[in-house]
Amino acid sequence: MRPPIHAAVAALALAVTSASTAPQLTHIVVEPDLPLRLSDGVTLYADVYRPEGQGRFPALLMRTPYDKEGAQQSGRLAMTSAAVRRGYVVVVQDTRGQFTSEGRFVPYSQEIADGAETIAWVAGLPYVDGQVGMFGLSYPGAVQWMTAPAAPPQLKAIAPAMTFAHPNHFFYHGGIFEADFIEWLLPRQQRERRQMKLPFSTSQEADAGWSKEGEAWMDHRPLHTLPLMKGFDYWNAWTRNPIESDYWKPFDIEAQHSQVRVPALNLSGWNDDPYGQPGAIRNFVGMRANGGTEDARRGQRLVMGPWTHGVPSMTRTTYAGVDYGPNATFDFVEEQLKFFDYWLKKHDDEDARQAPVKIFVMGANRWRSESTWPVPNTVAQSWLLSADERLTLSPEARPAARTQFTYDPRNPARVPQPTADGPANWKTITDRADVVDFMSAPLESSIEITGQVIARLWFTSSAPDTDVTARILGMRPDGSSYALTNAYGALRTRYRSTEEPRPPAPLPPNEPVELTISVGYTSIVVPAGHRLQLMVTGSMRQGLTIHPNVWNADDPGVQPVPAINVIHHGERYPSRVVVPVVERR
Repeated sequence: MRPPIHAAVAALALAVTSASTAPQLTHIVVEPDLPLRLSDGVTLYADVYRPEGQGRFPALLMRTPYDKEGAQQSGRLAMTSAAVRRGYVVVVQDTRGQFTSEGRFVPYSQEIADGAETIAWVAGLPYVDGQVGMFGLSYPGAVQWMTAPAAPPQLKAIAPAMTFAHPNHFFYHGGIFEADFIEWLLPRQQRERRQMKLPFSTSQEADAGWSKEGEAWMDHRPLHTLPLMKGFDYWNAWTRNPIESDYWKPFDIEAQHSQVRVPALNLSGWNDDPYGQPGAIRNFVGMRANGGTEDARRGQRLVMGPWTHGVPSMTRTTYAGVDYGPNATFDFVEEQLKFFDYWLKKHDDEDARQAPVKIFVMGANRWRSESTWPVPNTVAQSWLLSADERLTLSPEARPAARTQFTYDPRNPARVPQPTADGPANWKTITDRADVVDFMSAPLESSIEITGQVIARLWFTSSAPDTDVTARILGMRPDGSSYALTNAYGALRTRYRSTEEPRPPAPLPPNEPVELTISVGYTSIVVPAGHRLQLMVTGSMRQGLTIHPNVWNADDPGVQPVPAINVIHHGERYPSRVVVPVVERR
């Protein structure tokens, strides 16, 4: 049994101190399970943490599907205690359909209205001064962006961490559905599964089922008929609506930036899940350009660390198998509180004067402040793919050539994982016959790659539609390879581009078309003597659906067939990978 939440808060409150000059509050009052009855009759429950005594304070709100009480036991408690002692009311609410809150859980879309009503309710609590900020990571980060376009007047600032900006970098990637959402959904469905007497209604059953059946579930065709998800209407909607459908418009945060009227602290990690980096960066860039108020535009902050998905720590330095040294520690609580102090308390402190962009440069293993993104002094280097599977910067005349590989959906490559000995070694993948790789000569001097890497491939296939996966790697002198980005790097070719998808169209036979594929965002120093390496294959086992190489891929009973894929290069078809290199200052 976990300890009562009151005891946990009181214990940690004694240990937490603040760098702020504000008076230190010595006691935290906890009000558990405060009800909010929504306009549709559903009641949501929240725990409130506030300073003892009289007075009204700004509020910080986290809305979570992960258990409001459990969240306090798993790292968020430090934020709660520090914030209350800094002079905030903290409200942590179970989202609709989760734990103590009533209703059916409809992921993400329910948060638009529920979030706005919750903000108004929090602002009206007798000890709140009418101002509300929001914080949280992953789903609790997403709820902030789902709510902010509604522009609740009480909302003054948000701090969304490790979340998305566009449905084509989250529910889909390059037009390919992220089928491993199943693993995340099963625990969120447990209450309804018990009510409907469905299997996998406990954590143990869900974990065992995913371990045994996960790949079979992801490979089921068509996905909207997956028996496991019968009774959950949102699954039917997600899997039946391709990325170009109007269904996804409410999830397109980028298209709604002009409706967002508040500053945002955008945070993610270079080793975060593949939606995290484009989420933080694209929201930062888009809001700086298009935010709905001057405060919203100038109040954007971007922090990119070396982290994997989860709360950054003051005690952890190893992520994805790499130890980034003591500079990788990070005071996540203080970073958020400085931001909220400025926007909710008008403290003219460090946050007002700091550079809007903070990045951790991997390899150099140090933090750097920047004035904007993309960072200044960045040069887009076009590394051309050659017939002998080299990457070269040379613009010399090159004859037409082609590199061919066969992608068989029945045996796709599988993304390697980090081990106890270090980061994932991609050599086991690049040695496969269905993977082609292009590599540079050993670098004469180290280079810093900071920004978005883009592959532009001239491509034909024997299939009318297929998936192409590209990854940018570094190769050590011993021949082992390591990832320079953490991105799926995947595109369903019917859309031609991950960045500006076109209306779906089959690949024309024997007529090369240019594919544009985001290979991800990074900031990393590649040492002298290492090589750059671009690998290309078809679908990979990495959580996305596997393409069977037919146009109507979701037809019942469809049979996968191999595809003969060709990358074209030469003067007429300049296949290349565009790498953002920061020039030495």
